[in-house]
Amino acid sequence: MTMWLSLLALNYLSWACLCLAVARHYRQHFGVHPSPVRSRVLRIIGWLTTLLAYAISVRWRDWDIGSVDWCASWMLAAIAWVLLQPYRPRFARWLAFVGGAASLFALIFYPSPTLF
Repeated sequence: MTMWLSLLALNYLSWACLCLAVARHYRQHFGVHPSPVRSRVLRIIGWLTTLLAYAISVRWRDWDIGSVDWCASWMLAAIAWVLLQPYRPRFARWLAFVGGAASLFALIFYPSPTLF
């Protein structure tokens, strides 16, 4: 269960970074336009966390079930990100970065015995 929550948090972080890389969404959250460098960095972080979550999922549950788990967590993270935007945009940002950091911490310091 902890591994699946870590996947969900990483996918949520990737959605947040990919959405904040778009100038319109960044302006809605922060009130200013992002610099091209910041937009590019957010996009790179978003895709890297997506790939990391997919690699962890495949390593954890093999190709057949791991891919399905990753798709499910990817879609659930997208739904959570989209539904939090109109009501609690600051909480959505906070949840993305704290959840992503907590999942990376959990994966580094408390790895699943089936992962490695």
